[in-house]
Amino acid sequence: MSIFSKFLTGMSFRTTTPTFEAGEEIEVYVTEVDEESGELVALVGETRLHFENGETDIVGCRVLAKVESFDDAEHRGRVTHLKTLSRGSF
Repeated sequence: MSIFSKFLTGMSFRTTTPTFEAGEEIEVYVTEVDEESGELVALVGETRLHFENGETDIVGCRVLAKVESFDDAEHRGRVTHLKTLSRGSF
């Protein structure tokens, strides 16, 4: 094993399209309101998570959300807002 291989052992790159499981609780940053549906959206890389509830005043906030459903092929999911963790960017 080369020194370079030893150095890289255990390292991995993050994906731009993470996946989530239904029932999982995650911390996300609410980025926008979808113009078509009017729903709140959190972008995690290229993955879009649409909120089933929540007020527009949480745009720009870090929140705790519960994954209700997730489509691995489309990298889209539905989440429920549980709690606002912090206001403003983090």
